Amino acid sequence: MRRPSHLAVLALPFEVTTSFQKGTAYGPSAILQEIEVMDVFDLTLGRSPFDGVPVTMIRPHGPELTDQRLQQAITSRIITEILSSGGFPISLGGEHTVCLGPISAASALGPLGVVHLDARADLRVDDKGERFSHTAVMHRVLDIGCPVLGVGIRSMGAQEAEVLATHELSQVSGRQFRDSTDWYGLIDALPERVYLTIDMNVFDPADVPAVSAPVPGGPGWDQVCDFLFHLFERKDVVAADVVELSPGPGEMSSVRLAARLVGMMTGLRFS
Repeated sequence: MRRPSHLAVLALPFEVTTSFQKGTAYGPSAILQEIEVMDVFDLTLGRSPFDGVPVTMIRPHGPELTDQRLQQAITSRIITEILSSGGFPISLGGEHTVCLGPISAASALGPLGVVHLDARADLRVDDKGERFSHTAVMHRVLDIGCPVLGVGIRSMGAQEAEVLATHELSQVSGRQFRDSTDWYGLIDALPERVYLTIDMNVFDPADVPAVSAPVPGGPGWDQVCDFLFHLFERKDVVAADVVELSPGPGEMSSVRLAARLVGMMTGLRFS
């Protein structure tokens, strides 16, 4: 796996379909502000993850954008340019649908698997007629033609269970994530190139309460980091995102964890 030439961080404050707790449009700016002030030396990595890494910050649009297809077209074009120039893009949402443009762009450059860390399956066909809902985002990824491995899932509806069976998708529950590493081998069935999408509600809400749709029973920081070490060692992670952070007053611990997650992925990809 070739080391990328640069890191590109995209701020995507897009929020249209979140339903339980609004505020994901504030996630990107909160994460970027925290990265600027936090202690960047990472004891797990044994170094500062951003050292020696050329970084470009990109803000393709503001929170006033509400057109789903336009948002996807904008981000797809930018991600294509980043990947074509040898860069590693990390997108910061915003609601989970911001992953669709980047995934579409990455899949156009070769076979692509999607590793989906989330508390919810997000496999609905649509949500009250809305195909581009955050609750249906992984179904749209299947429409793109990418196999999906859901990890940390603790909530789904009957319709989503049918989609899971119809497409013969593998899935890792929150309990499996917490209790074992035996499931790590599931990533071997994915293509060599992988897109990593992380909904912040994959974490236990005791650790990360500031999310748009919390679900009890998720993994902790160390368990997620252990999996990321394995994933980045086994696969060519070509792009990633961190989405669905919904920061509010007094919830800086969630923002700090999200910022450190960006640092962790950067350190692993540029090691």
